[in-house]
Amino acid sequence: MFGVFKNLLTVVVVTSLSFCATFAEAQVGPPDIESITKQGYIVVAMLGSDNAPFFSVKDGELVGIDVDLAKSIAADLGVQPRFDRSAKSFDEVIELVRSGKADIGVSKLSRTGARARVVAFSNPYVTLRHALLFNRLKLAQQAQGMDLGDYIRHFHGTLGVIEKSAYETFAKSYFPEGKIVSLKNWDAVIDATLNGTVDAAYRDEFAVRAVAFDKPETSIQLRAITINDARSAISVAVEWNKPMLLAIVNQVIDDRPSKMNADDVMGLYRASIATAEAH
Repeated sequence: MFGVFKNLLTVVVVTSLSFCATFAEAQVGPPDIESITKQGYIVVAMLGSDNAPFFSVKDGELVGIDVDLAKSIAADLGVQPRFDRSAKSFDEVIELVRSGKADIGVSKLSRTGARARVVAFSNPYVTLRHALLFNRLKLAQQAQGMDLGDYIRHFHGTLGVIEKSAYETFAKSYFPEGKIVSLKNWDAVIDATLNGTVDAAYRDEFAVRAVAFDKPETSIQLRAITINDARSAISVAVEWNKPMLLAIVNQVIDDRPSKMNADDVMGLYRASIATAEAH
């Protein structure tokens, strides 16, 4: 009787161990992570045109804040980053992620309600206030001694923004009385502001401050105004059905010493320009 019981116990133990081994093999890892680790790389969508210091090509190498972040995410996953720079607009970067052609988008992306309906967003890694860059003559003509805060709150002039960017969405929300003029890129927006085609350019405070740094002669014609109560959360876009990947992205961001602001970004931008000039 004891021998039968012993044999039965052995069968149960062996069966249990077999089940555990099978279960362990079946539970290798979350499917959204496994698909990336099996292929050995993560596809990172990034705008095709350079936006230093977030991403730009220097001496044939892709560098910048976003590039470093993407590499850190890839390293945490134990894979290599593969950058897809086919997007011609920020919205196209979002579309690459939404459609599954890219795993993540790291491209100075601002979170908006419309975008959050089609992709998941990470915690922000940079926070920037919104800013306006006014044509000084137009500002004087239209404000006519009004309190500047009141004039901006009820702005009804023409506002230049980059087409298919978050600032198209922000402009409609923050300046409902204004006429929004969407232009191909930031240089076109600045040119339109300088020649008076639009009354003001609208983007983040870093981009506006960089104009004065790059083109100091324009300070005679342009006036920058920062909007303290409007902020843009620069975040990583992740395909909506990859929750564990999003968790890893957030962990990488949260493990950083601090969240960057406009002063930090501006410092890196100046350093990148100085390095380029030294070469």
